[in-house]
Amino acid sequence: MRWLWFVGSLLCFAVVFKTTSIALAALCLIGALVFMVVGTLAVAAQRIDNSRGDAGRLIGPEEIRQMREAEARRKAAQPSADQAAIVGVATVGAMIAGEAAARDDAAAGAAPDVPTNGIDPE
Repeated sequence: MRWLWFVGSLLCFAVVFKTTSIALAALCLIGALVFMVVGTLAVAAQRIDNSRGDAGRLIGPEEIRQMREAEARRKAAQPSADQAAIVGVATVGAMIAGEAAARDDAAAGAAPDVPTNGIDPE
């Protein structure tokens, strides 16, 4: 049905090009404009209606509660950001201390303490 508005507009334009009466041409131009606007609004309304979600797919309060509980369980299972930051700082501190010890050993002329695939060279 929405495309019939555009057909009406085309018919009005055909009458405008074929008529010799100014009044009829003006009336058909106004009619063509009205048909174009109504047709455009009909197409837009149908697209909006098609894009609207199905009301049956909406989640209810029970599903929302389950999702919140699952999120709470997930957050409880994860370590907090403070603990992760402390572990990260401790790891960086150990790396810096290891590098400083290796530099001290190299400066003293000692061989660096590097494992060779888990096999002790001695």
